[in-house]
Amino acid sequence: MNAELRFPEELLLNEPDRRARLIREFYEQYNENKIGYGGWGCQHEEIKTAFYRRCLEANGHDERSNGLDVGCQGGVLIKFVRVIHWIGVDIDQRALQTAREAGILCREMDFTSSIGFRDDSFDAVMMTEVLEHLPYPSITVREVHRILKKKPGSTYVGSVPLDYHLHRRWKVFRGKRLSGEQTHVHHFSFRELDRLLSFYFEKVEYLPLSGTAARHPKLKLPYNLFVRDIAWAASSPKQNAGRWEVVRKNLI
Repeated sequence: MNAELRFPEELLLNEPDRRARLIREFYEQYNENKIGYGGWGCQHEEIKTAFYRRCLEANGHDERSNGLDVGCQGGVLIKFVRVIHWIGVDIDQRALQTAREAGILCREMDFTSSIGFRDDSFDAVMMTEVLEHLPYPSITVREVHRILKKKPGSTYVGSVPLDYHLHRRWKVFRGKRLSGEQTHVHHFSFRELDRLLSFYFEKVEYLPLSGTAARHPKLKLPYNLFVRDIAWAASSPKQNAGRWEVVRKNLI
């Protein structure tokens, strides 16, 4: 081969796991200004805890069931949800140390794309305020579906902020950013979230956490316009879900 056409292999940076390290360092730096990894009460934890617990029990789960908390941080939700036997994964080593000190089984894992567990490993997966931080939610939810046991009671619980309610739309109309949170790399509408979860699960239940629809539930306002934060409990993973269509229209 002509030397002039040779790819400059010597310029390549051969540093295994560099991607995971950079992401870990970013989140550790981001979390330095937080009150602590064991904080409680800032993101509707009490309401979500009761909702998750009720849905897990309704699907027949108890201490014999195994669950995975993806993005467990300091293990706050694990400690309060309980019901089943949980383990946790996170990319932030300082958060994991807090979780271990609280007696939670956990380990470091870069789950920004794949989730490193075998098929049909868990009865439940929890992902609270995590999905909006990940670049490809369709891959993440597919991975959750893969590691859940294909049983009617298998459950996926979680929560995200919704960024296309009327208040945020008005902000954009005035020339402001959709969200000021720099770690949010995906901005959900309720329609997108619902279509994604319904693609992989037979049953999906929602609980509005904030917004006009949460304050006035009797009005039955549309979630897509009147909910700011929402929790879900998806159960009955579909046996053959197929492949999510990457290009989807009318999701806003």
